[in-house]
Amino acid sequence: MKIRFFSKVRFLVLSLFAFLTLQVHSSGFIIINPFPEPQKPAQLTIKNHNVKVSIDKQIATTKVTQVFHNPSNHDLEGTYIFPVPQNVSINNFTIHVNKKPLTAKILDRDKARAIYESIVRKRKDPALLEYVGRGMVQARVYPIHAHSDMRISFEYSEILKADNGSIKYCHSLATNKNYKNVLDNASITVNISSEKNIVNLYSPTHELSVKKNGKTKAMVSCEEKNVRSNRDFILYYTIPNDEIVFNVLTYKESEQNGFFLAMVSPNVNKINQPVVAKNILFVVDRSGSMGREKMEQAKDALKFCLQNLNEQDHFNVISFDYEISMYKNGLVKAGKSQIQQALSYVDTLHARGCTNIDEALETALQQLPESEDPNMIIFLTDGQPTVGECNVTRIIENAKKRNGANTRIFSFGVGYDVNTTLLDKISLDNKGTSDYVLPSESIETAVSNFYKKVANPVLTDLILRATGTNVKEIFPINLPDLFHGSQLLVLGRYTNGGNVTLALSGKQNTIEKQYLFTTQFTNNDTSNDFLPRLWATRKIAYLIDNIVLEGKNKELVEEIIRLSKKYGIITEYTSFLVDVGAQEFSKDNISLERLDKTFDSLYCASQEQVGENAVIRAKSQKYLRNSSNTCTNYTKNEHYSETDRRGHATQEKIRTIRTRTFYLKDGVWIDSDHTDSSPIIKIKSFSKKYFKLLKKNPELGVYLALGKNVIIKTNAGSIQVYDDLAT
Repeated sequence: MKIRFFSKVRFLVLSLFAFLTLQVHSSGFIIINPFPEPQKPAQLTIKNHNVKVSIDKQIATTKVTQVFHNPSNHDLEGTYIFPVPQNVSINNFTIHVNKKPLTAKILDRDKARAIYESIVRKRKDPALLEYVGRGMVQARVYPIHAHSDMRISFEYSEILKADNGSIKYCHSLATNKNYKNVLDNASITVNISSEKNIVNLYSPTHELSVKKNGKTKAMVSCEEKNVRSNRDFILYYTIPNDEIVFNVLTYKESEQNGFFLAMVSPNVNKINQPVVAKNILFVVDRSGSMGREKMEQAKDALKFCLQNLNEQDHFNVISFDYEISMYKNGLVKAGKSQIQQALSYVDTLHARGCTNIDEALETALQQLPESEDPNMIIFLTDGQPTVGECNVTRIIENAKKRNGANTRIFSFGVGYDVNTTLLDKISLDNKGTSDYVLPSESIETAVSNFYKKVANPVLTDLILRATGTNVKEIFPINLPDLFHGSQLLVLGRYTNGGNVTLALSGKQNTIEKQYLFTTQFTNNDTSNDFLPRLWATRKIAYLIDNIVLEGKNKELVEEIIRLSKKYGIITEYTSFLVDVGAQEFSKDNISLERLDKTFDSLYCASQEQVGENAVIRAKSQKYLRNSSNTCTNYTKNEHYSETDRRGHATQEKIRTIRTRTFYLKDGVWIDSDHTDSSPIIKIKSFSKKYFKLLKKNPELGVYLALGKNVIIKTNAGSIQVYDDLAT
């Protein structure tokens, strides 16, 4: 039996992970003053939303430009509202409409809440309740000409605080359901200038493009076109003093175990060590299936790697079809003459013959000595074993058994004919990684970008320990090596807060090194609410790896379903959670039918090792395994760019808000923590009790903003908010 794939995109959408937020379209919005009845209030659309931020010595100046469009036949009047970011003190606020200055009021939380609630009462729309508890900037906007664009720009400044050298910037992107359109363009650019080095640039919400200008200046950016949703933008960076830079974020609800994220980077200015020498073998498939185009790309990738070797390195090039060929009989030092000769050897490679993977790996592993220097193999193939040892299980076992020199194996599969189980398992068993180059992608780009990251090791054989609390369930299980310009993200759980010392140990050349970092793990702080979901993503990826690569395990499947349901992380194997009925969804126990369905999906994945579906699954699993933020990008390349209705429907049925996940069932948003046994208090939407509840518990506003029919789990039971049409 084979896995059903509704489309290539749907698979990527589901198997990456569904970190889905409310519809978000701008950091400010316009409430149109309604026409006299019976006419309905007109609607604006938003075309562009662009943010430019300048951070100079912890003073952040944010400039926002939005373009609104009035599609109606009338000039309109409205109120522009900008919800002030949480815990931000705004200075020097200026606002312009079509480049003309506009008068604005800055309101405190209490005055702002009264306005939010007033709008909600009049419009019978709870969308604005997300902002209860925030301040507000308010301005009258008139006229908004018929069939015309209106450009609103505003600027404000704030002082960013440093915590243990770590600085956080946040730009609040407001959730406003009044705008249903897709934005043409949404972008944010942050230019950072510091007196000290800048490291550990990290966003838990967006995938960043990072450009460093020297050691004290950096620019990060992200841009999306034709977007339907967005998220608040959060950026962290660190100004370090030590050789190894730590930045630790924590999250904990008072009576429960906490979550932590440790970001680790080398501070190249402080590390007083020579370049670490490495032993590296490039093993490249030259079998007939490589063809001329793939072979030329592979040769270009090899040349890039060879030209970027350090003179302290030792290397060799091994090529294989049914026979094994080598540049030299053993490792040679990377002098100019040897590199030039190796480049000439690469020019002689041509695609032909069959594929002898087992012997190629055996030859490579035999050449690498037990050494204090890091040993690496970069292994590139486009096919399956066709001569020599062809049993995948035995090839995997042989590689592990022959690796007595602690060699990292980094695998690249080219095209759809590779065996994904073989490459994934060989790399995971031997402290490396695997990646896949699709037919539409460049081998040279994939390999050269990877090599830039691993060319200069700083610390190898890493171990992270903690004193002051008990840490557990740390991912990744086996920490990768730390390289110049790289960043290690470690997620885990802990039992109790307080002063905690993290000790990172490893090897620099032949020297054992240890770096200590003392910080405070919180006992009760939920501001970093992305951490539980990010940790759960890593754990789900680990569990799926175990089942797909090792075999069925009922307990692991149950844990995958539990985590997927709780945190809204929908994979191909748990997509049924989106489709089950409300009554069944709220049951505490997982039905045998659902367990069997997940078993079957995982079993099929383990059996379907070759082909387009297998490669897409493997790439998706890698993305899940290495996830570093709570955003999803469904169009990472043209291979996934087609519209996927099923994937979009999935988004419409799930909302993750802070640490809660809600599923849409029969028109009701149901908290995933709600169960059949939970007592329910029913409250009618927009009634006196509704607003009394909100006033007493303003933190519920972000959940009530989901809609008119919501079930929210609380410590005292569940609250069901319903409208007149609720059943």
